Amino acid sequence: MLKILKRFLFMTQKYLPIQAVATINEVEPIKIMSIYYKNKDDERFKIIDGKVFVVENYKYPFADELNELREKALVISHNENKLCHELSLLGNTNKDTLRKYFYRFTFKQVKQAKELIALLTLYINQNSLFPTEELNYEY
Repeated sequence: MLKILKRFLFMTQKYLPIQAVATINEVEPIKIMSIYYKNKDDERFKIIDGKVFVVENYKYPFADELNELREKALVISHNENKLCHELSLLGNTNKDTLRKYFYRFTFKQVKQAKELIALLTLYINQNSLFPTEELNYEY
């Protein structure tokens, strides 16, 4: 039960005021607003009570979710090379491209991040014998 609650809490995005996020990330608020003005439909931003709110990790909004899914997929595949090969077969993507994504691990483009989330979720669901919540390394 605790793992399910923990997963729910960490998978939801926290939206904060732009000024607070600018202070946390040590940037000017206008830099964050310029991203909003370029693409107002971006999932990093949400309008609440007429004010613009942004995800705390506005540069890489899906990095935490991708890292969690990658670690769960690595439990199944045992190494990153095999994981990239299997994902390339599932998604018709070049395995070297996937390897570079995992190496840099930035995922600035929301579309690419969502595609990789879908691939990792599909891989885990197809190849795991255990529930997703139980896939983790023992420390």
